[in-house]
Amino acid sequence: MYKPAARTITFLSFLLFITGSSFSAVESPFEVGTWANFCQGAVSHTFDDNTAGQTGTAQPMFDAKGFHMTLFTVTGSMNPNWAKMKTAFAKGHEIASHSVTHAQTMPDAECPTSQATIRQQVPGEPCITIAYPNCNVPNPQNELKRCYIAGRICNGQIEKKTPSDFYRIGAIMGGSAGTNSASGFNSKANEAASSGGWLVWCHHGVGNDGHGYSNTATDALQGNIDFLDQNRNKIWTETFGNVARYIKERDAVSLTVKSSDNQSITVSVTDNLPDSIYNYPLTFRRPLPDGWTKAVVTQNATPVEDTIVTVNGKQYVMFQAVPDSGDVLLSSGATSAGKRYGNNSAGTPVRIALSGNVLTIAGIPASSGPVAVCLFNLNGAMLAEYQLSGKTPQNRFPLDDITASACIVRITAGGISYSQRIVTGSSD
Repeated sequence: MYKPAARTITFLSFLLFITGSSFSAVESPFEVGTWANFCQGAVSHTFDDNTAGQTGTAQPMFDAKGFHMTLFTVTGSMNPNWAKMKTAFAKGHEIASHSVTHAQTMPDAECPTSQATIRQQVPGEPCITIAYPNCNVPNPQNELKRCYIAGRICNGQIEKKTPSDFYRIGAIMGGSAGTNSASGFNSKANEAASSGGWLVWCHHGVGNDGHGYSNTATDALQGNIDFLDQNRNKIWTETFGNVARYIKERDAVSLTVKSSDNQSITVSVTDNLPDSIYNYPLTFRRPLPDGWTKAVVTQNATPVEDTIVTVNGKQYVMFQAVPDSGDVLLSSGATSAGKRYGNNSAGTPVRIALSGNVLTIAGIPASSGPVAVCLFNLNGAMLAEYQLSGKTPQNRFPLDDITASACIVRITAGGISYSQRIVTGSSD
């Protein structure tokens, strides 16, 4: 998921980009998850050196569960199979840098070459992370920090929820030179959840693919993937790059309430990070407001992933939103804009139609009492409000004073709300 074109990067944005400093400010009662879906810990499986078993054996395991892995790719000396890399990327896996030549210590100057090659060979892959060959960090790091937002070492440790140095993110060796059993993998995943940390695995060959160094047993890897699948509510499994994005966005996000009433809440979700890179959805939640039995959440008038969860006996609406991608609207009983309009008490659909600049609302029964019609722009600001009698089955009124080309119509009648996106000046 990518956000609109990047904004001008201010000096503050640059500092945040380089340091990952925390400026998070989330207005109560909203919360941002330490990890996606408010999981207790995170896990990333990363693979070095372009071995055949990574795409041939491991990838199908991840694909079957909808999980994503990171392929740290040597672009020059180890003959990457770019066709398979492109296929993996299309399924959500990350194709990231592992140098050009796999020297004992990677020259800093190889960073832009490695990144550019991956971007050219795998269109759409931004290539924003790196794993250092032999876990040796380059010196100097000028090109390294210009090209990437995070780098992986191999220190045998579970990383904290916010790494102290994003260019030295710890990892644990998987395979015959480290952990090579399902029970071992699963135990470390539980440890990450208990500590609230980020577990990064460093794999090389998978199965009997001829790599020769620290091959990871197929049944051990499958056993861990099955375990992660069974513990999705506790452990979040994602690529190295997406977890790094999430951490930096989480620590820099600002969520403020712009407007609210008993039917809807509009919030602004922003950060000061470059939008062209930091475009991964964060997970938020807040207690389900009094009187709400359900909620529909949209960002910039587009439905986002949302659900009702129960935490310690209390109901919350949990949803995903990308910073700087438009205001987020939480509606009680509303339906996704432009998809479902709801039914009135007689079971007849409520219809919202636009012909020219005349809005027509049909299907509201006389028994519903007063009807409120509110128009919002796509940033959540109210453009107009109308009060209708509700005594006729159809209401029509012009929108000549509405200058926005697109807006959200929300109708509240009899305690039920209906929402739909419309485009003014056209027919529907």
